[in-house]
Amino acid sequence: MAGAAATRGHGPPTMMLATRLQGLAFSIRLTAVMVALIWLTAAVSYFGPAASLAAALLLTVLAVVAAADMARPLGKPHEATCAPGTDASREMRTEAERSYGAAMDSIAQSVITFDLESIITAWNPGAERLYGFSAAEAIGHPSAIIVPEDRRREIGEVTGRLRRGEQVGDFETKRRRKDRTLIDVTLHVFPIRNRAGALSGFGTIGRDATEQRLVEEMFRLAVEACSSGMLMTDRSGAIVMLNTEIERLFGYSREQLIGQSVEILLPAGARAQHVHRRAGFVLEPETRRMGAGRDLFGRRRDGTEFPVEVGLNPVNTREGVLVLCVVADISERKRIEHLKDEFVSTVSHELRTPLTSISGSLALLVGNAAGKLPDPVMRLLTIAHKNSQRLVRLLNDILDIEKMESGEVAFVMKRVDVRPLVEQAIEASRPYAESLGVAIRIDPSSASGEVRADPDRFVQVITNLLSNAIKHSPPGEEVAVSITATGDSVRIAVRDHGPGIPANFKSRIYEKFAQADATDSRQKGGTGLGLSIVKSIVTRLRGSTGFSDAPGGGTIFHVELPAWQSAVDATAPLVEEFHDA
Repeated sequence: MAGAAATRGHGPPTMMLATRLQGLAFSIRLTAVMVALIWLTAAVSYFGPAASLAAALLLTVLAVVAAADMARPLGKPHEATCAPGTDASREMRTEAERSYGAAMDSIAQSVITFDLESIITAWNPGAERLYGFSAAEAIGHPSAIIVPEDRRREIGEVTGRLRRGEQVGDFETKRRRKDRTLIDVTLHVFPIRNRAGALSGFGTIGRDATEQRLVEEMFRLAVEACSSGMLMTDRSGAIVMLNTEIERLFGYSREQLIGQSVEILLPAGARAQHVHRRAGFVLEPETRRMGAGRDLFGRRRDGTEFPVEVGLNPVNTREGVLVLCVVADISERKRIEHLKDEFVSTVSHELRTPLTSISGSLALLVGNAAGKLPDPVMRLLTIAHKNSQRLVRLLNDILDIEKMESGEVAFVMKRVDVRPLVEQAIEASRPYAESLGVAIRIDPSSASGEVRADPDRFVQVITNLLSNAIKHSPPGEEVAVSITATGDSVRIAVRDHGPGIPANFKSRIYEKFAQADATDSRQKGGTGLGLSIVKSIVTRLRGSTGFSDAPGGGTIFHVELPAWQSAVDATAPLVEEFHDA
């Protein structure tokens, strides 16, 4: 060993130092390969093709360096080193092989390497678990032991692309296990090069995709079995999946819709604006139901439109956020609602005139227009008069909401200051509040704000909210009103100190004739239409309304309207269309 060292001009100490330095450099490179390999398999499993391709590039560079070191004798590298065949070089090679083997064994995925003739040269425990062959059974055999006959052209294609210096992306295919069963696998391919940089083989990192395929198939069957239409779009709005019900609803075949923009299913007038809304939904995705307080429409292939309800559900995948849309045709429901509304409207009109006459006559009798009546008779007349007034209010509310929903009510939109109108509504509601022992006050810190609204309808909204709050407040409590203004909107909040809204009633709070406690409403004159009218008017004013539990008990109802300038600049249509994201 000394003689060999002497012929290169180095003494034993120098040779040993060079050996240690070479071993250290080799170990660093080998460790880098192992880390990159482990990171690559994780990337394949978690981040998908894009990340695994980046990892493959890193791995390729490191593998070339490490393979060159492992392929050459340890006595011939770079500058000072030890002679080939020495104990030190054999020890270093043995240690390197042990480290490389440990790295391969620690990877959960299948790692297999092949030469250019597709002969297996390496086979880790992950491959044993996936395919059932031991390393001894696989190494030295052709890839045909795991590649089905109808998939063998893939090997030639992979080799050809690598020879041409092309990247081979991740792909999904089928492989055969030792027991001859076929499994779905996802493979990542990386090249192996020799010291000179020439292609000497390739490797694959694979994972079992059978379970994933089973989950996907179960999902597909569930989607197909759904009675509602279901479709899925990607970030760009392109349709990537749909069920048979979507084909039936819209009149398109699956092939005609896959890859098309979802706007193809919208009325023409809504498409341009929908692109902007869809982009906003992708930035802040959340599961939500569309169409609350609005009419949504879809467009069939023949150009006809129909009313729909749509639910949106974001789905996070390795390829990004996808949006699952559930579409229900509500044409029949709308038809039934229309018939019901027509019936109620007809009955209301027919009853209004005679009821007004009856109420007026009872008022005259209660006012002793026919002379003083006995107390028992007067008591019965008073009850009848109050009930007739309640029926008149009910009929008026029914007619109001029917007219608004049919578009017969003309809104005279003006630039109005909110605070004076709120104070006007408070004064109009004060006698009713005092009759129930409830006080009303406006928060002194309430701001002034200008909105674009019909003054009379706005006062009706606030009056209905105040009436609702007064009715549900116990005697001795107060109803508080506040106004807050931001740059884009003005919010009016009405807070009561009542029992609050039961959890099982909150979803129905704005429905017609909805009453959490019908007995209490009858005693205090409620019709169950006040909040429904509020919702209808606020929607026509392009605003929003909602409620929340108040701290310490009670409920806070609020109405939020666009500030004057925002309302003037707004270009959104009153009726929004299908898939309003």
